[in-house]
Amino acid sequence: MATTIQSTELDFFEIKENLKSYLRQREEFEDYDFEGSALSNLLDVLAHNTHFNGLIANFALNESYLTTAQLRNSVVGLAESLGYLPTSKSSSQATVSVNITIDPDQAASMTLEPRYNILPGELKLRGTVDDIPYFYSNRQTLVAENNGSGLFEVTLFDDANAPIRVFEGEERTLDFLVDNSSDAVYVIPDEDIDTSTVIVKVYDNQGVASVAEESGEGSYKVYSNVFEASTINELSQLYVLRESPNRFYELTFGDNNSLGKTPVAGNVIRLNYLKTKGDAANGAATLIANSHLYFGNNKIEATDIDITTLTRSSGGGDRESVESIRKRAPFQYAAQNRMITPLDYEALILRKYANFIEDIVCWGGEDDVKRDFGAVYMSIKWSADLNSTAIGELREEIRELGRNFSVVSFIIKFVAPTETFISTDLYYQYNPNLSSLSESSVNKRVRSTVENYFDKSVGKFQQVFRRSNMLTEVDASDPSILSSRAEIKLQQRFIPILTLKENHELVFPVALETPTDVNVPVISTTYFTVDNKTVFIRNKLDDRVKISPEGKVPVIFDRLPSTKLEMVDLDGNIVVSNVGSYEPSTGKVTIAGLTVQSILGSAGYIKVFATPANQSAVEAEYNNLLAFDDAESIIKAVAVKSRV
Repeated sequence: MATTIQSTELDFFEIKENLKSYLRQREEFEDYDFEGSALSNLLDVLAHNTHFNGLIANFALNESYLTTAQLRNSVVGLAESLGYLPTSKSSSQATVSVNITIDPDQAASMTLEPRYNILPGELKLRGTVDDIPYFYSNRQTLVAENNGSGLFEVTLFDDANAPIRVFEGEERTLDFLVDNSSDAVYVIPDEDIDTSTVIVKVYDNQGVASVAEESGEGSYKVYSNVFEASTINELSQLYVLRESPNRFYELTFGDNNSLGKTPVAGNVIRLNYLKTKGDAANGAATLIANSHLYFGNNKIEATDIDITTLTRSSGGGDRESVESIRKRAPFQYAAQNRMITPLDYEALILRKYANFIEDIVCWGGEDDVKRDFGAVYMSIKWSADLNSTAIGELREEIRELGRNFSVVSFIIKFVAPTETFISTDLYYQYNPNLSSLSESSVNKRVRSTVENYFDKSVGKFQQVFRRSNMLTEVDASDPSILSSRAEIKLQQRFIPILTLKENHELVFPVALETPTDVNVPVISTTYFTVDNKTVFIRNKLDDRVKISPEGKVPVIFDRLPSTKLEMVDLDGNIVVSNVGSYEPSTGKVTIAGLTVQSILGSAGYIKVFATPANQSAVEAEYNNLLAFDDAESIIKAVAVKSRV
C-alpha cells in the first residue's frame, strides 16, 4: 500500500485527488466522506498552494535559461553572463561634407586663427522626414582649416579623409559625484539613450567640472567603452554601460586592478549622450545647419555653414529584441571579442552595424570555389535605405574593424548577394462539399499560405526551400483540400546595356536538370528584341542526321535537346544557333556575344529560367539568397467529389 503523496502532477484537480488518495489510506479517514466534509475546503487550499508553488518553480526554472526565458530582464541578464550586452535604441546617421564661408567684409572685423576645433555636439543640423523635423549633431571632434581667404574646410580631427558622420538625437548631459563606494553604479534614467553616442569624461573635482563647462577646458580623462578595447589592464580607462531590469541603463567602471581604473572619491563623472527617436528619423535626404558656431569669440551664423548631404540618414532603430538577443548572445560569447572563425566575423560585425544590415554570411577562402587562402569572404544584405556611397563607407569601416580584431591578417573580400527567385506551378484537388468557401476564396487562402511560407522560409542567407513543407501547409490550409502538387522553376535576372555586345554568366545555387524533353526546355528567358525581332533564348535542339540510302545526302531524322543555347523568334525560327551553354552539374549559365536592342515590358531586366535537378529542395549557400516570384507562379484548383 502506498503511503506517500504523489507530487508529479501540477494540475489542481489531480493534486487534490492525490491528497484524497493519501488520506483514504489512513485508518482514521478510511470511511470518511471527503466530498461533503469541511476537510474538502482544506484540501482545496492545500491543492491550490501546491499548484501555485509548482507553477512558480516551473516559471522560475524557465527564466534561468536563455533558450526558455520569456521576461526581457531575464534574457538580458543571461546574455550579460555570456559577455553580451544587448544594443540600445540607435540614432539615425548621415554623412555630410561641411564648408564654412565667411563674408570677406565680416572676416575683416574678426581675429581668425588658421585652425579651430568643433567639439562633439557643436555642429547642429536639421532634417525632415514626412514633414517632421529631426535634429542631428557630430559626436567626434572636427577641425576647421582656414585656407587664408575666409573659407574653412571641415574634416575629422584624427582622419581628414574619413567622412563626417552626424547622429540624430537630443543632446543630454548628466553629472555624477563619486563617493567612497567601491562598487558604485550610476543610473541613467532614460530608455531612449543611444549607447553608441555616449561620451564619458571624469573630472578631478566638482569645481573643475563647473569651470570646464563654461570654458570648454579643464582637467579630465576620457573613458572608452569596454568593447572598443583591444587590451585591458590596470591602467585602462574603460566603462561598461548595460541595460538595467527597469529598462534604464547603468554605468560602471573597473576595479583599479585587472579591469582598469575607476574614478575616485571627489571626481565628477560627466556623461553626454543623445536621446534618439530611433527609426522614425531614417530617410532624411537633406540636412541644413540649424544653429550658429563659435570660432573662439567669433560667432559664425548658420547661413555661413554650407552642408552637403552625402548619404541620407539611416540606421536608426529600436533596442534589440528578445529573440535577437537569444540568437546572438551565444555567437558573441564564442567570438570572445576576436575574429578567427567566420562566425566570429559575423558576430562582431553585427554587434556594431546590426542596424545597417539585414543579414550577413561569412566563409573562409579555403571553402570558396576559387580556393583563396588567406582571405575571408563575406556577403551582406544591406538595409534598403542605404545608397552606394553609404555602403562603401560601411565596407571600409568593416575592413578597419577586421584589422583591429583579426588575430591573423586575413584579407576581407566582399561578395555581392546573388538573388535566385523561385516560382511554382501549383495544382491542388479540393472537394467543394467540404468547405463553406467558394473556389475563389479557397484559391486566395492557398495563395496566402504559399506567400506566407516563402516569407518565413526565404530572403536570408543559408535558408532552404522545401517543396514538401510548402505542400503540407497548403493541404492544411482548408478542410476541402485533398491533395496538392507543384513544379518548381528557378530564375535569375540580369540587366543588359542596350545596344552593347556583352557576355553574361549566371550561377544557380543548385544543379540543373539535364535536357531530356524536346518540348520543355531546361533553360529559357523572357522576351527581348534583337535587330527588330522579338526573341528569347532556350537550350538548343541538336539535329541528329543519318546518311540517305544512296549514301550521299545527310538526312535529319531527329532533334535532341542539348546544353547549348540558341536564340529563337516567336515562331520558333532560329535567329542565332549558338549563343552560349549551361552546365547541369554546376548550375552555370553562360550567354556570349549578346546585343540587346530593347527589353519587352517595364521590368528593365531579362529573366533566365532554369529547372533544378532536384525539385524537392533548393538550398542557398554562400552569397545566395532565395526569393519568391509571385508574378511567374500559377495556382490552380481541380474540383473533385470524392474524399480521397
